[in-house]
Amino acid sequence: MPRGGSNTLPSFETIAERMEVPKRTVLDNYRSWDIPVVRISDRILRVRERDFEAWLDARTQ
Repeated sequence: MPRGGSNTLPSFETIAERMEVPKRTVLDNYRSWDIPVVRISDRILRVRERDFEAWLDARTQ
């Protein structure tokens, strides 16, 4: 994927795979890690691809 990301909304499972951590770890820590989320409904959260890329870049510099 090109840098800058896109408007796709991957699930927490996909984000966890990319971070190489268990999904439960992301679910338990996304607030304290300040991962920007998009609330689809009361029970469904997603992370905009471009926002995740920016968050990850800021964490790895």
